[in-house]
Amino acid sequence: MRLLLCFVLMCYMSGLASAQMTAAKKIPPAVEKKVVLNANAQKVWDYLSEPGNYKKFSGVKEFTCEEKALNAKIELTTKAGKKRSQYISVIDYDNFKICYFVTKSDYAGDKQWVYAFEVKSKGSKKCEVTLSIYFGFDELSPEFKEGITKEFDDIVAGLKKKF
Repeated sequence: MRLLLCFVLMCYMSGLASAQMTAAKKIPPAVEKKVVLNANAQKVWDYLSEPGNYKKFSGVKEFTCEEKALNAKIELTTKAGKKRSQYISVIDYDNFKICYFVTKSDYAGDKQWVYAFEVKSKGSKKCEVTLSIYFGFDELSPEFKEGITKEFDDIVAGLKKKF
């Protein structure tokens, strides 16, 4: 009987504790840039999702990629000389989204971060590409924000040149 009473009390307390938990918050992008391209979404997605094309559209100085799919390990050096290690953490072929999880970066701070490219159709001959940086709820340092914004500007220029 004591055991049953203890069990019921534990269930009640765990229910009470879970009822008091705060709702999860969606992490907003720390930096986001959008560009509309004069090409269909599938064509742009096929180009963006091919890791070997990253060097072409981003303008990085150095780029190596061990594979072509999920978990592909990538090392790069940006035009500004920032080195980065990352891997493809999400590649959603149905929704045209690819995310890179950065494990090591020359940007200030030791926090890991994610950036994503998403392609959405805007009709048969246009699409919108959204570039986003996710850094948790923390503010980006001015140097980091400026550097990433410049990287996104370079990527947009490369995509506009291609499409």
